[in-house]
Amino acid sequence: MADRLPRSLDPSALGTVPGARHYFRYPLHDDDFHALRQQRRLLGYYAAKPLYGRLGRLDRRGRVDRSAGLNGEVIALFVPSPARSWSQARLVHARMPAAQTRREDGRRNWPAIRATAEAAIRRELCVAAPIRT
Repeated sequence: MADRLPRSLDPSALGTVPGARHYFRYPLHDDDFHALRQQRRLLGYYAAKPLYGRLGRLDRRGRVDRSAGLNGEVIALFVPSPARSWSQARLVHARMPAAQTRREDGRRNWPAIRATAEAAIRRELCVAAPIRT
């Protein structure tokens, strides 16, 4: 099972996805993308990030205003399989409790952020989450 982003999907070409550069201001790399599966079937690939409370507000240097902290919103960039270009990619919005976006040590809680993004993508695709036994 290949869990790497296909070579045909070059992350440097993400500017063609409407709204992607608004949320993903930094360059994405293929290791920022995670495979999303339904049992063994590959549904696609996604990259996710939590958003700050004052989305759209920039500080004096033109950077995202982080003073409000993470607000519980998560944005995912999802490209379904077997996509060969970014033309099929879309943004998926999700929400989680803001307190769960950070771990006790203050670092981002990536497992919870990714799980939130995956659940939102599955809802959009109308695919049930895998049953874990």
